[in-house]
Parts: sequence; C-alpha cells; structure tokens
Amino acid sequence: MTESKEGAVTSPLEGRVRWYHSLRTRIALWCGLLILVFLVGVTLASAWYLRREILDNARRDTRATAADAAGRLENNLRTLTIASDNLARLVAHTSLTPDELEQAQIAALQAVPGAAGTLLIVEPRQPGEAHYARYIGRNGRHRDFITDGFDYRARAWFGRTRAAGRGWWSDPYLNQTAGRVWMTTYNVPLPDGAVGMVSFDMELGDLIAPIESLAHLPGVRATLLAPEGLVAFSSLPGIALRSKMEDYIRREGRTDLAELVEAARERRPTYQSHRDTQTGQLRFSVLEPIGDSGWVLMVGQTYDPIIGRFNSALALLLAGSMVVALLGAFLVRKIGEQISRPMEDLTRSAVKAMNNVDGRSIAEIHGDPMPQQHRLDEVGVLARTMEQARHSIRSQLSQIENMGAARQKLESELSIARDIQEALLADGRRFDIGLHHLEADALLEPAKAVGGDFYNFIEHGDELWFVIGDVSDKGIPAAMFMARTVTMLEIAIQTAATPAHALAEASRRLARGNDTCMFATVLCGRINVHTGELWMASAGHESPLLIGRHQVTTVPVLAGPPLGFEVSDDFPLWAGRLAAGDCLVAITDGVTEAFNLGNEAYGDERLARLLEGLDRNAGAAEACQKILDDVRRFIGDAPPSDDTTILAISWGRGLGLDNGPSDRHSSPAGRGETGAHQPGALIT
Repeated sequence: MTESKEGAVTSPLEGRVRWYHSLRTRIALWCGLLILVFLVGVTLASAWYLRREILDNARRDTRATAADAAGRLENNLRTLTIASDNLARLVAHTSLTPDELEQAQIAALQAVPGAAGTLLIVEPRQPGEAHYARYIGRNGRHRDFITDGFDYRARAWFGRTRAAGRGWWSDPYLNQTAGRVWMTTYNVPLPDGAVGMVSFDMELGDLIAPIESLAHLPGVRATLLAPEGLVAFSSLPGIALRSKMEDYIRREGRTDLAELVEAARERRPTYQSHRDTQTGQLRFSVLEPIGDSGWVLMVGQTYDPIIGRFNSALALLLAGSMVVALLGAFLVRKIGEQISRPMEDLTRSAVKAMNNVDGRSIAEIHGDPMPQQHRLDEVGVLARTMEQARHSIRSQLSQIENMGAARQKLESELSIARDIQEALLADGRRFDIGLHHLEADALLEPAKAVGGDFYNFIEHGDELWFVIGDVSDKGIPAAMFMARTVTMLEIAIQTAATPAHALAEASRRLARGNDTCMFATVLCGRINVHTGELWMASAGHESPLLIGRHQVTTVPVLAGPPLGFEVSDDFPLWAGRLAAGDCLVAITDGVTEAFNLGNEAYGDERLARLLEGLDRNAGAAEACQKILDDVRRFIGDAPPSDDTTILAISWGRGLGLDNGPSDRHSSPAGRGETGAHQPGALIT
C-alpha cells in the first residue's frame, strides 16, 4: 500500500497503464525495430556487395587503362625501333656511297613520325672505303662528325652500342644543341660484322603524349620510368627528370611503392592495393612494362572519391531506412490500438477486481466475477481463465503451506536420523602399551543427509576389531540397512574367532527377511595390539592399502560374496603382520569413484600417488584427513556421487614412553604423539 498526495491509501495495483508501458507501444517499437534491422541489414549487405563490385570494376578499369596507355607507348617506340633496325640492315648489307647513305638516312627520318633526328656511323670495312658519320635533324640541321673532328669513339654511348649487340634506349637527357629539349635516343649497332651504329632521337614530349591525359583524370597518378630507372614523367610533383624512383621512395618514405619498384627493376607486370604513406589514401597501382624496350609505366588510382560518393549514398539509404521504420512503428501502433483496446478494458477490470479497499491479500478476495467472460474471442478465454485462477489461488496457497510444513518436518526427521546414524559409528582408538603404539581412526561423509557407508571399532581383549562397509544404495533405505548391518556385525564379532567367521554369521543373519534384496560389501579385520598380527576377510569389498616405510602396496585379501543376497561361508581369511611404522588404509568406492565437474574420476592411481607422498610418521587420523581433503579438492564444486568413508590403522613403537610394566589404555584418535616406526615386512 502507498499513500497518495491527498493522504488516501491506494493499492499497488493500478488500473491505468501509461502509454509508454502499453502493449501497443511495445508492439509498435518492436515492429519498428524489426523493420529497421531488416532494412539496415539489407542495405548493409547490398552496400558490401556493391562496394566490392565497384572496387573490382575500378581495378579492372585501372588495369585496362594502364594496358591501353602502355600499348600506345609501345606503338610509338616500335615505329622508331623498326626504322632504326631497317636502316641498320640496309647499310650493313649494301655498299653505298656517302651521298647514298645520306639519302637513305634522310628518307628514314622522314618516314618515322615523331623522330627528331638520326645518327648514322659506318666505319670502312676495307681499305679505300668511305668513312661515314653524320647526324641529320628534322629541322634540317646536319653535322658531319668526320669533318668536325668529333671523336665519337670516345663516347660512352658508342662503346655501349657496339658492346650491347642489340638496340637500347637511353634515359632522357637535355639536348642543348636542339634548343634545350629533353630527348631520348634509340641506339642499334650495325649487324653482320659491320662496324657502326644507327641512332634515332625522339623528343620526350612526343613520347609521353599518350599518357599525359591520364594525369588529368580524378585520383589517377601516372609515372613513366626510363630503362635506367630515371623518372621520365610523373603526376607526383617534383620528381620527373630529377631522380630515380628508388631515391624518391627513400626520400619521401613511400615504402608502399617498394614492391612496384622491385617489379619495375625486373620488368615484371604486377598490380597491388596499398595505402599511400603520405596521404593515407587507399590506392590500386598497376605496373606495365612497355614491350621489351626497358620503359615501364606505373598507373595508380585512388578510391577515396569513389568510396566517398558511395558512403554518401549509403548514409542517405540508412537515413531513409530509419524514416521508414519510424513510419512503420507509428502505423503499427495505430493498428495495435484497435486490437489491444479490449485487452486494456480487461486489464482495468482485472485490476479493479483484484484491488481490495480493505487491503486483504489476493487469496482472501471474494469479489464480483470477472467481466468480459461472455466474449467468444481470446479476451473472453482470458477472462474466464483469470476467474478460475482467482478461485484456485486460495487452495494452492493452502497446499503450499501444508507442503512447507511437511518439508520442514521431513528435514527435522532427517536431521534426527543423521544424528542417530552418527551415534552408531564408533570413535577412533589409540593404544599405548609399553613401547607399542596403535592408532585407529575413520571418517565418513555421506552424499545425502544420511548414507549407506559405515565403519566400527570393537575392542576385544588385547585385540581391536574393525569394520568398514558400503550398502548398495544411498539415502534413507541405505541408512536403515546400514544400521541393521552394523548391529549384526557387532553381534557376530562378540562370538566369532576370526573375521571370516564374523562375516559368515552376519551373512546368515542379514539374508533373513531381506525382501528388498539390498546388500553390503564389508571388510572385517582383527589386529593384535601387542604384536601387530593382523587377520582380515572381505565380503565383496575393495582390498585395503598398506603404507610401508618405502612403498604403498595393495593387501591381497580375497573377496567373498557381499552380505545380504544369500547365506555363505566362503570368506577366505588373510593373515599377516604390520611392521613398525606401517599404516593400513581401507576405503569405500566413494573415494576412487568421486567425480569432478569434468566427469573425471578420482581413481586408484591418484590415491596411490597421494599415499606415496604422505609423511611416514603420520598417524591414522592424519592419513584419513589428508585423503578426504584431497578428494574434496579434486571434485571442487561437483556434487558428491556417493558416500565417502576412509578407515586407517597405524602401528609402531612409541617414543618417550616408560620401559616399565605395560600400560594399556584406549582413547579417541588424534590425541597424544605417534611413536617412531621401525621398518618391517608384511607376512602372508
């Protein structure tokens, strides 16, 4: 209950739902969200596909543009190289006079578009032949090297041409004679043993004319590399005819172009996507060798303008998607208002019916019947269901109250049963007789409130009888059978001469009236406190372990049938002796079959490793606690799968005891000091 501004007490159930909490608003918002998610998903998927297609098309266009420009450059160069090769073969294979050589040279120059000049050198092959070395320019300028005394043989280009054996292109150079014009030259030696060469000059402007238009395209950069690596032309500012591409990369830090330059050095066509280290733009660059001329063309295209326009269109689409989603949500809300109105009426009626001005609980309501029950649609079904629910609340609460009381009573009874079961279990024992010390102890941890495991210690003269067992079930039935088994064993031990006789007597007693067919595995033993002599028999129980001074071994106790199925006398007796310092450990399968959260069992090997690492001076109580602690650490947060019981008996010589008359007394394990152990061997 809460108090209103006027001081009136109001119910926490309100009959009115605010618009932002209403069903139609939620339906509208969810529909709008779904529409938005759908539209955004479709838009983004389409954008991803279109972006990839646009980039792929742009790459193909860039490669096609580079290949086309390289083809046009190759055609320009090929025309000049063919003319040079033809003139060289003509001169080498015919004997022409100087006038005829000049005419042939002029004709070749006129036949080659874009050629700026030609040089022809023909050295005499036989005495008396003419020596010809002339340069003829397209502007009519002639130069006779013989008359001028020009020593062309001392020029590097002449030596390189003769040594090359094939035509080669020079890097661009500034021709002062032609009026400070940048040119490049193709040089070819005379074939078939003739001594001389043919050169054709081409102005660099004529050479790069086919690719200059690329430099003006948006986002495109074109670079032409000469055979020796000099940048002949480039859209990049400040590097054309000034440096090589390697120098530019080193100077400007353009490591993104290193792979392209390596491919240019190898005259290998390639293409790659890379990010400009100066501008950060994503670029796609293509490298195309110009035939076998040694020239290389690089064309790069940035996608930022394309992606920018694409992203603008994508933003508009997303904004449109949001508008459509909002419009859809508004329409759905209008439609939902018509559908949800009967439900809202029912809600108000239900709240009114459930609220009670006297402040009584819902279970106490005896108000008027729920309205809207006459309707034939879903609202009517809901109204009738709510009316039935109102009537069933009281009976359900009553049932819950009765169940709670019964559960509380059951838990109390289980607690009493656990206390009774624990009272059936004996305390540990300790014997200090002269120089001899025996300590016996056990721990039991049930998987449920009560369990089926048990153990017992019974003093009989100078001997200590001990029992450990495991009933075939868990919970209350196992606890009841366990109590019966402990009682029968204790009765049998009072008159039995050996553990085998005790098990045989208990087998006869437990088999009577065992209609539930429950059974128990039992290990029964007897030890002489003075000598350490030990007798044991097993009714289907696991063999105990012996912790000696130097190793851990399994005591080979042959097992007879479990107790409870049928009467049996077949319980083989094992006899031996504990040496000074030995510790006998017996367990139930709740130790080795304890499972962790990974469904991994504790296992015999892990138990053996633990016992190997125990302190050999540890007593029975410490051994039991170490084993239980290790099992708990292993299973962690996993629920216990079975009852866990550990029994241990340590025997040895005591230290600091009087050497007078023997003094026998027993006390709970864990008190006093454990005597030093002398090495010994098990006798079978």
